[in-house]
Amino acid sequence: MSTFDKNWRTIPNRHGFMMFVLLTGYFLIMRFIGLGHDYWLRALNLLIVFFVIRSALRTYRSRSQASYYEDFTDYFRIAARTSLVGIALFSVFLAIYLDQLDTVFMEEIRTQENISPYLTPVSAAFLIFVEGITSSLACGYILIQVMKSRTVEKPLEAKQELRKEIKS
Repeated sequence: MSTFDKNWRTIPNRHGFMMFVLLTGYFLIMRFIGLGHDYWLRALNLLIVFFVIRSALRTYRSRSQASYYEDFTDYFRIAARTSLVGIALFSVFLAIYLDQLDTVFMEEIRTQENISPYLTPVSAAFLIFVEGITSSLACGYILIQVMKSRTVEKPLEAKQELRKEIKS
């Protein structure tokens, strides 16, 4: 079994579950203190997603010899699977929460958001899933590019040292 196969199984599952726990904890804390209706607080979900995906990519980098340039698809697959695990688990939790645990909150969402009078807990969870996957894939792509840009200077420094050695 290759290094990528081992990492492909462990890193996204572990970090995806961590993403699920953090998103669920944040959601429940916001509901508990009465800030569940503040739309702008959802932006903090992006920070959770950002740091978990960053952690997954850095863990993969430390466990493998992958290069940001040559193995972009491996990095993106790690980010995508981490996102899929975390967001899918959170969406399932949200569907169960809205359907079984807090039906009043579901009614408030139906009346305040004006999406549709036929909005169900499953369709609301699906909307969160689509929004979460879209933002987390974009976040993963951006993170890979940012991490890659840090390594650009190293080849230039090596070329400059080589030129110095050739001149002397």
